[in-house]
Amino acid sequence: MTLAATLAIDTLKSDNSDAIAVISINRPEAANAFNAEVMNLITEHLNKVANNTKVRVLIIRGRGKHFSAGADLSWMQESAKLNLSENISDSKKLTCMFEALANLDVPTIALVKGAAYGGAVGLAAACDFVIATDSARFCLSEVKLGLLPAVILPYLARKMPSGDLKRFALSARVFSAIEAKEAKLVQRICTNDEINEVLRDELSYILQSGPQAQARLKKLLRQANEQNNKQGDYTVKEIAEARSGEEGQQGLAAFFDKSTPNWSLSLPEDWTLNDA
Repeated sequence: MTLAATLAIDTLKSDNSDAIAVISINRPEAANAFNAEVMNLITEHLNKVANNTKVRVLIIRGRGKHFSAGADLSWMQESAKLNLSENISDSKKLTCMFEALANLDVPTIALVKGAAYGGAVGLAAACDFVIATDSARFCLSEVKLGLLPAVILPYLARKMPSGDLKRFALSARVFSAIEAKEAKLVQRICTNDEINEVLRDELSYILQSGPQAQARLKKLLRQANEQNNKQGDYTVKEIAEARSGEEGQQGLAAFFDKSTPNWSLSLPEDWTLNDA
């Protein structure tokens, strides 16, 4: 049986100490649309990544032509038959998937090509940053169906200015990769042929940096957001602990010695994103 979402771990060191994780939505015949199986598998894979201390970065993508067309039509038909209590339970499972992605300690990259509609836009927004092909198209299509992008709204609002978010969500208009970049949803745009080159560039910087510092930074960013970005003792505590911690000490020593810390990795020259 073909799984609707797969997890691959690409080991970069011979001692298996560092790796790149890739979650692929694997329903190309249905434009990688979400259903219960996809949602459950992605959540399961995200939990595996969270518990794997060897993983340094996560890439999430769709197999085939599209990132994801959003909710599967047959799944939506079934959900329409649920009562309020059952719909709340179903929506909580969706929330668990997005929270598992948004709260991962490792850097996360969404690789978007083709269509990213509805919940798929939220999946991209829950990642730390998004690389999109120039032909990618986005749409918050929910209001066309009399629905709303409720569960994904927090992730969209953290990335997009209010005016842009309202414009796209209230109109359900399709918008381009360029418009998505202008609205801060997308950080880099490339052609299909440039995907591996652009991805390699981003990964090379991520893999040269301290993984503990990256994890602590992501947590600090969430805490600062909760504090409305106000200064406080929590920032003083974080920098003090980082300076005196093992990774910080090693990083500072390497800088002054003009040496390379043991966490710094270089991608093999022949590394590409496996499309198998």
